[in-house]
Amino acid sequence: MTKSNKNLLPRVIKVLLDIIYGLLIFVLVGLAVWMVISPILVNRVGTLGTASVPVTLGTGDLARMEVTFQGSPSVGINDAFVEEANGILRLETNSPLLILIANGAKLIVAVGLAYIFYLLRKVMQTILDGEPFAANNVVLIRRLGYTVLLVGFGGSLLEGLATMEILNRLPATVPHLQAATTFDPRLILANTLFIFLLAQIWGYGMELERDKALTI
Repeated sequence: MTKSNKNLLPRVIKVLLDIIYGLLIFVLVGLAVWMVISPILVNRVGTLGTASVPVTLGTGDLARMEVTFQGSPSVGINDAFVEEANGILRLETNSPLLILIANGAKLIVAVGLAYIFYLLRKVMQTILDGEPFAANNVVLIRRLGYTVLLVGFGGSLLEGLATMEILNRLPATVPHLQAATTFDPRLILANTLFIFLLAQIWGYGMELERDKALTI
């Protein structure tokens, strides 16, 4: 296999990472600009803005939706409901505060995601440069793991706080709404553990590379 063919996959991955990173930066700038100009547009022009937050649908104090049937089921069923029916609450509003709360949480999460892809790009660039076991890579990968953990649980907390703040400013809703999150804690933990394991393996590879150089 030639060197160019060997580097084809890393190059493709690097291009994809660059595209995603660029899109995240675009989203960051767009959110920041919108948060700055939205009060002006709302107050002076009368434009409605959108505030969207994740919620869980439910009836009463329970995070569940009752299911009804048209006709009688062919089997015996005492009760039917959907648990934790998640959705996105979108408010067309002229309140700059609601817009800032919803988009502020998204902006902070987007900053964390952009930093994750920034670290991935740096690691991938060392692979393309032919130095996958550069000393700084282990530090970058561990930093990546901490960032994934922080963005995952911190993003979940921010989404929940933003949703609760918006729901507290609204009258009672039908159906009943509760704060939810778009982050899966099990997936976050699994990804973080995998990244830390990768950092450990990478560090072991660095030691082997160093011993090989000393032997030669």
